[in-house]
Amino acid sequence: MLKEKILSRSVRMIFSGGVALGLGLMANQVFAAEDIQRVEITGSSIKRIAQEGALPITVMKREDIERTGATNAADLVALIPSNFGGGSVTQNVGATGGASTIGLRGLADKYTLVLVNGRRLANYAFGNQPVDLNSIPLDAVDRVEVLRDGASAVYGADAVAGVVNFILKRNYKGLEASIYGSQTKDGGGADRNYSAIGGFGDMGEQGYNVMLSVKHEDQDALKAKDRSFANTAVRPDLGINKASPRDGVPNLNFTDSKGNSYTGVNPYRYNGCNNPEFALTLFGSPASATQCGTDYVKFIDLIPKQIHDNVVARGTFKINDDHEVYAEGMYTKDEITSTASPAPYTKSMTYPTTGRFYPASITLPAGMTLPAGYIMPDGTVLAAPTVLAANMAVTPVGKLKGNWRTVAGGGRTDITNQANAHLVIGAKGNVAGWDYDTAVNYTKNTGTIYYGPGKFSYAKLTPLVAAGAINVFGSQDATSLAALNSALLSGPENTATSTIKGWDGKVSKEIMQLPYGGLGVAFGASYMQESLDQFSYPIQASGDEVGGAGPILGVVGSRKVLGLFTEANIPVYKDLDLSAAARYDNYKNDFGTEFSHVSPKLSFTYKPVNSVLLRGSAAKGFRAPSLYDNLYPFVSGNNTAGNFSDPIRCPGGKPINATVGLIQDECNVQQPTATSGNVDLKPETSKQMSLGIVWQPNSSFSGSLDYFDIKIDKAINKMSEQTPFNDPVTYAGNFYRYDPALYPGGWSDDGKQTGAIKGSTNPNFPLAYVLLPKFNAGHFFAAGFDLNLNYKLKVEGVGNFGANFDATYYTKHGYQYDGSPEVSDLSIYKDFGPTPRFRSMLTGTFTRGAWNSSLTYNYSGTYHDYFDPTQAGPNYPTDRMVAAYKTWDGTLGYRFKSLELLAGIKNILNTDPPASRVTVNFQTGYDSTLTNALGRTFFLKAKYKFL
Repeated sequence: MLKEKILSRSVRMIFSGGVALGLGLMANQVFAAEDIQRVEITGSSIKRIAQEGALPITVMKREDIERTGATNAADLVALIPSNFGGGSVTQNVGATGGASTIGLRGLADKYTLVLVNGRRLANYAFGNQPVDLNSIPLDAVDRVEVLRDGASAVYGADAVAGVVNFILKRNYKGLEASIYGSQTKDGGGADRNYSAIGGFGDMGEQGYNVMLSVKHEDQDALKAKDRSFANTAVRPDLGINKASPRDGVPNLNFTDSKGNSYTGVNPYRYNGCNNPEFALTLFGSPASATQCGTDYVKFIDLIPKQIHDNVVARGTFKINDDHEVYAEGMYTKDEITSTASPAPYTKSMTYPTTGRFYPASITLPAGMTLPAGYIMPDGTVLAAPTVLAANMAVTPVGKLKGNWRTVAGGGRTDITNQANAHLVIGAKGNVAGWDYDTAVNYTKNTGTIYYGPGKFSYAKLTPLVAAGAINVFGSQDATSLAALNSALLSGPENTATSTIKGWDGKVSKEIMQLPYGGLGVAFGASYMQESLDQFSYPIQASGDEVGGAGPILGVVGSRKVLGLFTEANIPVYKDLDLSAAARYDNYKNDFGTEFSHVSPKLSFTYKPVNSVLLRGSAAKGFRAPSLYDNLYPFVSGNNTAGNFSDPIRCPGGKPINATVGLIQDECNVQQPTATSGNVDLKPETSKQMSLGIVWQPNSSFSGSLDYFDIKIDKAINKMSEQTPFNDPVTYAGNFYRYDPALYPGGWSDDGKQTGAIKGSTNPNFPLAYVLLPKFNAGHFFAAGFDLNLNYKLKVEGVGNFGANFDATYYTKHGYQYDGSPEVSDLSIYKDFGPTPRFRSMLTGTFTRGAWNSSLTYNYSGTYHDYFDPTQAGPNYPTDRMVAAYKTWDGTLGYRFKSLELLAGIKNILNTDPPASRVTVNFQTGYDSTLTNALGRTFFLKAKYKFL
């Protein structure tokens, strides 16, 4: 007889060590056989009685999800203490096409596999990143199972750090609609969403069920200017000044009527760079006597505007007691609009004497040092260097040069539209005692990135600047503004499609009885065709976008993947079970490479007494390089995210001579970079083990403690930008320079990198680019403990109390490049960010009749802040601690017949993210990857059940 796949209360304890994250209370009687149906658990292909096995799984039920106030999958998984290596929507600011992803164990998101109902979705098409969590329809999810253990032996590549399985509602009957709204105390980031779900038919009584779910969500952008802790690039309290020397009013290079030459003099430096229209500010630490910088943060988003729509349909039909067929389809559509800084005009800007905005005079600022031999306006010649005592006007002659930014056009805006379609048709049941499940699936992620406001064309803008038609010295008039707007870009930048077509099937059975129980086995196979097609429209392909990443070519590739796997569960002694699994995968790429890999895994469970369970596992895994890793073309037009100085021509931020900055910015600025894929990349390999204990001494208290250890070798990475700039001697070969005599207007790539000299240390040669390649190099490692404690108490006449504590404590975490010593990033900011040693969540709940409430305390530990060795000084100490991030959330709910209301406050105390001097993100003053900038957020959700 066909048994329904369920997650009984005992599984929630034995397998998960509790409903982690403080999201809910644990079950009664953990080791009692409340439900003896055979169930299937994420990480295994064998159905078994719940209390027969144990895996470190975190389970979040529907009621737990509701209690968090999370409106999408990205917000939900952000609550997991062991998750902080993934991408977030904040990373779309200044970098287009970024997905919201999950990274268990503080490892990169590529090591965590995301499934829906146990099956893969297509990777995010832009960059072929892992699955975008925005493509998961959270309102249709019944529960989430997070396997905190490697599972390559079952699922294949990507399941190195763990698996997150979103399981959709099944056998849903009724009709309900929900409305949700949130508002922040300090403005910005408001969220509104509307959803409905309906279903009819009962599998048990009628033999069929059909469900349909729809949802729309709209979240406003949060602007940097609306948060005091992140509204400026100039933070003297942190010793950083991220203002850019590429200004809307340039720092000018010119000659005056007396024949004196000047380098980098801003027309507004004389008044302290006071020009709010152009967001000018003092530049450098200490402040330059002649230059101004652009406080670009005044223009950017902290969190971009988002719109999400999804529809989910699922139908199941029971043929008879032993067989059923099913079909499920999902379609999600997302739009993200992000605004970054105004575009830097990276070519050398030259303004003609015939330009109608040519200045009659330029005021030199007091405090500027005039060189010996300088001719004063009255004809006096200085015999020695002299500090200018008062502001002094001079008359410019000849062309004016400098590095310009299109501040008059506002911030650069990208609009990313992406859609995900997912279709599965399958059957499952039982034949001759064998449970089977097989399906074909088709999943596709497509996207288009459009040029928004503030994006300009070099081809259109350059002649306008050269003719003097644009005012680069102040406000535009109607004519010059119309000329500037005529150079705006519109339409699509690029499109991308990632597709998976596949089939999978598995069977399992207890094939015989051994002295201590049944021997269960499973066999399975899968086959998929994966393809990636990224197309660049002519503007992007030619690199014509002002301040863009240079020429970006398309990527087209595909591969076929065959997987064979088997698993056995062996009761070897009383209350001692062993499990063994292995998977063979073969990858055949259409560009000529092929590789195979076998991933084994062994695990055990042992119950010495009825209230204690011991568990452990050891496994080898792998991760295949993505098509994007292999095929990404050489691109030389990128820039670093953070500000750096040329280590040869501007060591420590100090120019070595007057030629520095004449052609391009070279000090305390985003530096040019290049990167490329590699068709010869090999699979990454991993070894991982876990050892844990689960206990429940009584019906009120339970807990689990698990140790984990992961080692990843042959890691595929794009070199971090901090690596070469923090150690330019070791990585001298990554610096490419050019001869300015051959390229007086600055180097540009002809597609062959002509003129870029590898490893040059010639102090007269500016940087062409710093190469940040992708390669198999070194390894990552992570180890620590997961702890879950749970207590519940029923007080007659009062109500039900509960408390849940979930935490991850790291004992080691870091990386190693080939030929170099290990680097620990445990509680210290390194190349890939910091790993806080301790992260936790403590939740208390109370229910009484129709009322329910919760209070949650979130904690992320301290760490040593980002350090730029070139900035070390009195205001920039070598070591600085970032404070712990601590927030409180609360909810209060009430159910009245068919109406459910839930009100809550996230970040009750309105705690700001702790200050950080990290400079590798556009957001400044805090680490946007580890914290939330929204602040105190009020939300209200109403749900009404019609049927």
